[in-house]
Amino acid sequence: MILPSVIKTCFTGVMLSMLVGCSSGSSSVTATSTGEEIYVQNCAACHSGGFKGWMTGAPEVGDKMAWKPLIAKGVDAMTTFSIKGVNKMPAKGGCKTCSDEQIKATVEYMAEQSK
Repeated sequence: MILPSVIKTCFTGVMLSMLVGCSSGSSSVTATSTGEEIYVQNCAACHSGGFKGWMTGAPEVGDKMAWKPLIAKGVDAMTTFSIKGVNKMPAKGGCKTCSDEQIKATVEYMAEQSK
């Protein structure tokens, strides 16, 4: 019989590895990358729904109900949260090469797709 603590340890390891996969921080981001490109490369793993989105609680881009209260806070507030990290999302969504301006452009893109 498998001990519950072994199952819990294995489950926790799998979940942590999946969360890290959400914020891989693509190295292909350049100074000229657009908000849409950064979303596709870095954010979509969690913000396009599916299991990773469910695990992290990330609002799915396009889900008007999920984004309504976030959009109501304003782009500047959402950008600040995104730069610093919020809930299970690491700072800048794990995009270490993204500038603050690129994070804002990405937030604007995601919000626009979710209105």
